[in-house]
Amino acid sequence: MRKCIIIPIILVSFWACSQNVHQDPTHNFTVQRLLIVNGNNELLMCREQSVWAPPSLIYDQRQFLKEGLDSLSNAYGIRIEELQLRGKFSYKYDYHPHATSRDYFVARYVSGDLKVPKGMDEAKWVPLPQAIEKNSVTAIMEITRQIMMFPHTIWGGSFMVSRTESGHPTKIVEDFYPLFEMTTDGR
Repeated sequence: MRKCIIIPIILVSFWACSQNVHQDPTHNFTVQRLLIVNGNNELLMCREQSVWAPPSLIYDQRQFLKEGLDSLSNAYGIRIEELQLRGKFSYKYDYHPHATSRDYFVARYVSGDLKVPKGMDEAKWVPLPQAIEKNSVTAIMEITRQIMMFPHTIWGGSFMVSRTESGHPTKIVEDFYPLFEMTTDGR
């Protein structure tokens, strides 16, 4: 009898851990994307399977905000500074009832030797104009372009994500709008 109870619990736990929250999340969550720029005006880009994008993390660990972003940069073997919030975006999906939030931060590379963290296939510095175009996900590409073209504004916007056989097309529902305008001295 005890085995009859334990085995289904193990199977359900394994199934829950193996689910990709980007595909069918079971809850609302936040993704934090980190745009790291080095002294050569290159952006750190990473590849997981065929998808290129700046590094990100799903904010689901018991960490403070900066602690999580420092952990992310450390996973790539680098140190960052001058961390700035540059965007807050919301996503809805036409194939499940949950919403997600995307926070975009920009930081300056300080030091370290770039490495490829576990779960990624490649990481490299890419000149900024090419890095923007290299993004595999249209929404990430457009958000990155907006943030880098207008560096003194914190941006907002909303997206609807669909699911098709060929991917997850994303449509802008609320065009980019300024949440906060900084002065040129950063205040």
